[in-house]
Amino acid sequence: MTTKKWRASAFVGCLLSAASALTMSGSSAAAVAHSEQGYAYATAGVMDQIHVAGIDWKILLNKSNLGGSELEMVEATFPAGMLSPSHTHKAVEIIYVLSGTYEHEVNGRLFRLEPGMTGIVRPGDHVRHIVPKSGPAKVLIIWAPASAPAFFQNIHSVAIPPVEPAKTGGPTP
Repeated sequence: MTTKKWRASAFVGCLLSAASALTMSGSSAAAVAHSEQGYAYATAGVMDQIHVAGIDWKILLNKSNLGGSELEMVEATFPAGMLSPSHTHKAVEIIYVLSGTYEHEVNGRLFRLEPGMTGIVRPGDHVRHIVPKSGPAKVLIIWAPASAPAFFQNIHSVAIPPVEPAKTGGPTP
């Protein structure tokens, strides 16, 4: 496994472990309420795929399959030459670059990120997302707690279908 792939796998694994720790840190009453809401131990992947303002968004995790609002995760493909207006978030925004070159300007400072690098935006920071004209950029974005842009809210009201647990004792396909 290459160093970049290992870093990507380790990064995502750490984030999902942190989310798991957050969901298990409450009282037993909270755990009962949490299980009544339902969540998936594994999903088929993409809950919804939408195209907004030239950006392809794949919604991977949200309350419908996580069972809570600890975080929300999307994969976004930004087109070459994209420049978002300055904005703020109410949550921490973590951007992990999967491919291409991605830049973000946080509070007036420009940061260039290549595959395997991570950008962080704190609540209240002013941020602009920038993709050079040389090519598109694909990123994994995590908001914690969940605080995605309004166009992600209640899209089709569909949950990501769960994946059945693997059966033990028999041959694996």
